[in-house]
Parts: sequence; C-alpha cells; structure tokens
Amino acid sequence: MDKDYHEILLHLTTVDKTEHNEIQDFDAKLQHILKRMQPMLTENDKKFVTNNIEDGNEPFDIRYQYVRTVICILQNIKESSSKNKELLLSVKDFRILKVCIELVTAMGIIPHLLPGVGIDMTKLCPKALLIREEKLTDLQKYERLQFTVNSLMQLCDEIMFRPAILTQIGPLLAALLQLCYAPLLKPSTELSSIEQDSVSKDKFIMTADLYDKLKKDQDHFKCLLGELLNNCPMSTSMKELMIILGTKGAPKWLQHETRKHLIEQLMESNGVVSIIAAVCEDILDLGEHWNKLDTVSRLIATSHGNNSEQYYKSICSQLLNLLTSTQIKHSTTIANCCIAALYEYKPSVCLKNIMEVICDPLLANEQNEKNVTKVEDEVEKCIENLTKCFITVEAKFKQLPCKLLMVVAVPLFSLYNNIRQSPCILKSKIKQLILRLLHEESCRNDLFALFLGHSTISNSRNQHLKSIFGPTGRIEIVGIDNTCKYEEFSDTLFDLTCNTETLSTDLFSYLLKFLSNSTNFDPKEDAQNLLETEDDRMDKIDEQLAAVKLLSSLANISAVQQAQMENPKPIFSFIRLLFKQYVKKRQNSPEDDDCEILYVGLMLVKMILSERKKSLDWTAFNDFVKFLKECCELSNIPSQMLLLIKELVDLIETQGRSEQKHYQDLSVDRKPSDKFEEALKDLADPLLPVRAHGLISLTKLIENMDPCATARKAVLLQIFNENLKHEDSFIYLAAINGLCALATSYPQVVIETLVQEYINMPQHVSAEEITVETRTKLGEILVKLTRTLGEMASTYKNILINGFLCATRDPDSLVRASSLSCLGELCKVLGFRIGDIVIEVIYCITCIVKTDKAPECRRAAVMVSTLLLRGLGKDTLTTLGKDLVDLYRGLKYLRDNDDDLVLRLHAQLALEELDHIMRDFLFSPPKLEKRIFLLGSPS
Repeated sequence: MDKDYHEILLHLTTVDKTEHNEIQDFDAKLQHILKRMQPMLTENDKKFVTNNIEDGNEPFDIRYQYVRTVICILQNIKESSSKNKELLLSVKDFRILKVCIELVTAMGIIPHLLPGVGIDMTKLCPKALLIREEKLTDLQKYERLQFTVNSLMQLCDEIMFRPAILTQIGPLLAALLQLCYAPLLKPSTELSSIEQDSVSKDKFIMTADLYDKLKKDQDHFKCLLGELLNNCPMSTSMKELMIILGTKGAPKWLQHETRKHLIEQLMESNGVVSIIAAVCEDILDLGEHWNKLDTVSRLIATSHGNNSEQYYKSICSQLLNLLTSTQIKHSTTIANCCIAALYEYKPSVCLKNIMEVICDPLLANEQNEKNVTKVEDEVEKCIENLTKCFITVEAKFKQLPCKLLMVVAVPLFSLYNNIRQSPCILKSKIKQLILRLLHEESCRNDLFALFLGHSTISNSRNQHLKSIFGPTGRIEIVGIDNTCKYEEFSDTLFDLTCNTETLSTDLFSYLLKFLSNSTNFDPKEDAQNLLETEDDRMDKIDEQLAAVKLLSSLANISAVQQAQMENPKPIFSFIRLLFKQYVKKRQNSPEDDDCEILYVGLMLVKMILSERKKSLDWTAFNDFVKFLKECCELSNIPSQMLLLIKELVDLIETQGRSEQKHYQDLSVDRKPSDKFEEALKDLADPLLPVRAHGLISLTKLIENMDPCATARKAVLLQIFNENLKHEDSFIYLAAINGLCALATSYPQVVIETLVQEYINMPQHVSAEEITVETRTKLGEILVKLTRTLGEMASTYKNILINGFLCATRDPDSLVRASSLSCLGELCKVLGFRIGDIVIEVIYCITCIVKTDKAPECRRAAVMVSTLLLRGLGKDTLTTLGKDLVDLYRGLKYLRDNDDDLVLRLHAQLALEELDHIMRDFLFSPPKLEKRIFLLGSPS
C-alpha cells in the first residue's frame, strides 16, 4: 500500500503535457491533477481533504485542497513507515518527497506570510508573478498557515521526512516566528458576535474568544519553534535567522524576536563555531573569507542581550575551547580573530575571562604559596594556548597585543632558564614567546631589567617560579623561587639574544647604561645607606660581575662589534665615565684599586677594533684618542692599565695596522707556486683578458689541488666574489667557474651566491650588461655544481629549486625554457628526492603548460613533468594527490589541441607515463614470497 502512496505523490507532482498542453492556468492544472487522483483516494482521505474547506467563504479553493491532499498522502506514508521500521526510501522516492514539501511550502506558507517576514515568493521564483494571486481574508490565511506548519512539524518527527523538510527551513522558521510573535489586535467591544455576522466579510473584527484562541496558539507554536531549532543543525538555523533578520522591510517585532533567538543560539556551547560556519558557508577559506570572519568576530565581541556578564562568560568559554580544539579546522585562527576583536571592544572582559584563565598556571601568589603547584597538563595547556594566541602562522595581523604577555614575562623566563639545557618539548615554544616579547621595542629595556634581576618594580604575581620535570617528563611548577641567580639569568638571556642582531645590540647598550649607573659612587649616599648589610653588598657585586660577563660575551658577536663601530659614542661615553669614577674613588681612598670594569671596557674596545671585519671611519676616534692620551698623563694610573691604554692609542693611530702580523714559511721543503703567483699578478693587470686569464688559472689550480691555492681557499673565495660584480661577461663567467671549483669546500656560500646571482640577473640584462645566453649558461653551471656535490646537493635542494622556479617568470622565453630544463636535470641529479616542494614544482609546470604562449617553454614544462612522473613512480599518486588533476587536464588539452606537433607527441608521452603509474598502482602483481625461518640448534 505504501508504494501506492508514492505513486500518488508522483502523479500529484507531474502534469501530462501531451494531453493537456492547452491548460495554461495554474489553478486549472491543479484541478485537473486532483480530479485525476480522486479515484485513488480512500474515503478517510477524502474526508481529511474536504474538512474545513467548504466553510461557506470559498467552497472551491483548489490550492488549499491540493495542499491538504499532499499532506494527507504524506501522513499516510508516515503511518506506514512507523509500522514497518525497515522501510527505506529510494532516490526517486526522496526526490518526489522533496518536490512535494517544496510545493506545500510554496502554496501553504509563503503566500500567507506578512510583508517583510521571510523572502517573498516572487524573489524565490520569478515565474510566480504569472500565477494569479489568491484573494483571501486574514483569518483564512492564518488558518491555512497554521494547518501547513502544524502538518510539517508533525512530519518532521519522522526521520525519513526531516531532510526534505529542512530544505525549506527558511520559510518554516519565518512562519513559526510570525505565528509565535506577530502582534494581535485587542478584542473589539463595539460589536457582539451576532452583530459581527452582518458585517461585511472584508472587515475583520477581533473577538475575545478568538483573541484567547490565538494566544493559546502562540504558546503552542513557541514550543514547535523550540523543537525545530533543537532538531536543526545550528549553523543552518542561524544562517536562516540572519536572512530573516536582514530582510528589507522586516517588522520591528520580527527583528527583536529573531535577534533574541540568534543570541540564545550564539550562547550555546557551539554557537561561535556555528555562526562562523553559517557566514562562511561551512568551509573557511582564509583568503576568501577574511572580511566575513572579521565582521563576525566584531559581531560576537559586541555585547548582546540584557545580561552582558552572562553573555561574555558563555562566549569566552567557547573561545577557550576553540583554542584547544583539534576537531575544528582553523579553530586557532577563528579563536584569535574573536579574542582580538573582544580585546579591542572590551579589554577588561578579555583580560578577565580569557588572559587570566589562560595564564593562571603561571600567575603565582606569594601570599598563597601552598597552592602554587601546577601539574604537567595545566602548564602544557597554558604554554600551548599562549603560543596559539601570540605566535600564530595563519593570521599574524590578528595576534593579541604583545604587552598582554608582560604579566607572565618573568615566569616564562624562569621556566626557560630551568629547562634551557634539557630536551623538553615545550622549550622552543617558551623561547618563541619570550622572543615575541623582546621584539616589542617599547618594553625591551624593562624586560632586560626584569630578566637580569635589575628591576626594583615589585609584582606579587610576576614571580620567578620553581619547576621540576614531572612523571611524564614535562614541566611541573612547584613553587616560587625568590633567589637571584644573576649568572644563570645572564647566560639564559645571552642564549635568547645572541642570534638576533637587534636584540644583542640593544642588550649591549642596556648593559653599558646599567654598569655606568651601578658603578656611580657617591660618598653622601653611601653614608646614608648605613643599613646595608654585607650580604646586600655581595649581592650587588654578583649582579655587576654577571653583567660584566654578559657584556664580554656580547662583545664577541660580530653584529655587536659592527654596531659599536658604526656608532662608537656609547662605549666611549661608558669608558669616560668609568675613568672619572675611578679617579674620584682614588682621590677619596688612595688604597682602593678597584678598576676591573674599566679594564673590561678598554679590552672591549681593543677586541672590537682588532676583530673588525669591515673598514672603519677612523675620524670618529680622534676625540677618544685625545682623551686616552690625557689619561696616560695621570700619575695614579696602574702600570698594567697604562700599557693597555698605550696599545689602544697605537691601534687607533695606525688604523689597525699594528695588529696585523706577518708570517713567513720557514719549512725546509718549501716549494713556491710560481703559477699561483703569476695568476695573482694577472689579476692586477689593467687589461681585461689578462685578468680573466688570471681567474681561469686560479680555477685550474683549485681543480688540480695545488697546495698553495688550496691553502688560500678563503682568499680565493673573496676574489671570485668580488669579480662577480664586474661588467665584462668573460670575467663574470670566469668568476662563476672559480666559485664552482670551491663548491666542495664552501657549498653553502657558493650555492647561495650563485643562486642569488641567477635570480637577480634580469637587472643586469635590462641594463644590457650581460646577455641572456650568460644566464642560461649560469643555470647549466648550477646543475653541474649539483652533480659535483653529489649526496651533499640534497641539503641545498630548496635554494636551488626556488632559484629555478623564480626564473620561470622571466619575460624572455629562452630563460624560462632553460630554467625548466635545468629544473628537470636537477630533479634527476637529486634522484627525485625533493620532498614536499614537488607540489610547488608541479603547480608551476601546470601554469606554464596552460598559459605560456612560447612553444619551447611548453615543451620544457612537459619534459620536466615526464621526468618527474618517471622518477616518482607510484609515489606520484600519494605525493601529489589532487594537484595531479590540473596537470593531467593541461597535458590532455595540449595533446588534443596544440599546433606544435612535437609538443603534442611530448604530451602524449607524459600521459602514457601517468597511465603506466596508474596501472602499476591499481593492478600491481601480487608478490609471491616464501619465508624461511632458521631455528637455532639446541645447546
């Protein structure tokens, strides 16, 4: 019987065009369909259809009759399915069911909605303008809307109907909102119910009985609305509610109630994720949806409803869960955007409900030290969340302000100090957080003072922490550490800053200021500070010694040396001040010979001048030399210091030449290399060919392992580098060949130099200094260099491949083709062990295959693709995946449509290679193996 009902639905939704093509009127078509279905209905079905239709107002309402007929059949199907639980819908049956729900919605809901409620039928279907509009009273519209909504909600209880009904969730939600919240007229007291019968049908009068009935109906539909919102996916319902809210001309009562339901859903446990999915259409494409995500973040951050505290509490808990979620894609980015917007709109709420919750394990309270202990999971979760908030990759411009980390700066530093020399998994993340803080220039000096124990600012929560390794090898906080480990702190800070030029230079400048202030001696202040104990004095000495040690370590860094030479005034001022203080101390107490820091300062200047790597502006040292000479005339200067000052004066006056030491080879079997000396002489010749010959001679000496040339590799490397800047192409190529000869000795320097030259050569080409052929020659030299390096080449594969990929964008087609050819040869030399960068290579090849107008470039691209497919083999499918589809389509298009016959043949060969890979992958023969086990003989 159930199959008959599905047949009835099929007839109800189709029109026989062959017999009734002349029927154009919509209502006439419906009447014809109903007349044809009449014999197929039972008596109970007919009673259900005709019930309440012939009420005297409009006895022949075809559309309402059609809606009731469809609802009747759907209810019969529901009853049948409830009896037979194993009943399944076919694809055809579901499609018919979906069409029926659409028709019921189009005729039973949308025409009866008030203006501005939901989307108009004419907007959903422009053809609806051709259909004659029904003339119904408000009460008739209400009755039909009520019947349709009740019927659909009853059907929605059955799982088989729900997917089809949810496709019409928008109109259904709009109808329920209207039935629940549309304002009602107050009951009229002017006419009694008897008098109302004589009033014109066009005039509606609200009676007390009708008013009570409508109020009860509103309570009923509010329950149905709640059920629908609970059963519907939240992202779908929120999307539809936003559409209803944003409809032009929506009544105020509808806006108010819709907004209220949106806020309620947003405050649910997954409300934030749902509204993001609703706005960004379930898939967050970061490039496409930044504006949408930013808008939604601001919407979420804005307070809604009467109880803002409860609202923010719910939102913040969701954002914290998003930070730790591993199930939601881009959860960290979503959380960061929302947290950043919340901080911008409500900083106090963000600090209280987000930052304090995240940082709680690191915020110790000295007054409650017993409860400081934090287990491994708490500490790890805290560090992970801070990393996600302040060191994100996807959306750096959405990071929180770095100053928010200041509250946990000292705890983070103390944790890193404790685990710096361990293999702890959190070490790198804690280091990144501290460096993130240090890169904030405005608070850098304050952080140096805090980390080194120089700051006098007290903060009961920003404390050094004691930590140990827990049972699983992670960090566990066990208390507050009040001891000042100056030397440890300075070593840790040096480890953090030594690899960053800006940080190391700024730390050096900070230490100069600190030592200048700490050595400042004032007898009056010393006399007033009578309460200072011996321990306090020792503590100050430890503090100064640690600072001096750190200053000396920093002075060994070339970036710090260069910075001091470029701006020597701070260190000169430092030494001048130390001299003044030393002289002042000797006047007050002649037996005091404490001048260690002054010695260190002078040695720093000498070391920086001696180990300089670049030429200096010696005129900046003139005043300093005069000062040093004046110091030499002082009578109370120790002899060792006087000797050091004179050495420094001599070093500055001779501009460093006095430090240059010359050595002579005094070995018995010394055999001078005449060829090496001649080559060096050729380099000084004014004639270009002679100089080029000198470079070529040096290259051959290196290749022949000449002992004199081998001993001076570093010098030759500098000579070849300098000649790379020459305008003459002959000298230029000779220098490149010389660098290639040094590749095995200095692979990193040579490869980076040549690749950079290969990338930047278009600037020379545009100036007509070097020809395009020279650039192609350099590409071939790079490939040759890769062959020379052998297994070492895989270390520099990224530099080489990126260099050739850059050249594929050159305006000259010959260079593009050459770079692709070199790329293919490079992949072959590397044994196709190029890792994830193969995806970028394939993408580049695909773009050239599809868009490049030069046939030689397309040929080269097809050749590289063939080599890659051949080299990767079965790994092609697992490595490239969906990136292979575009390449396949491009090759197929070339094979079928390109004018170049040779190119078409190459494309066919590439496709055949791909075909072989697919066949081997799908139909690989089974391996026939037999395992033989050898059992040991009994002892």
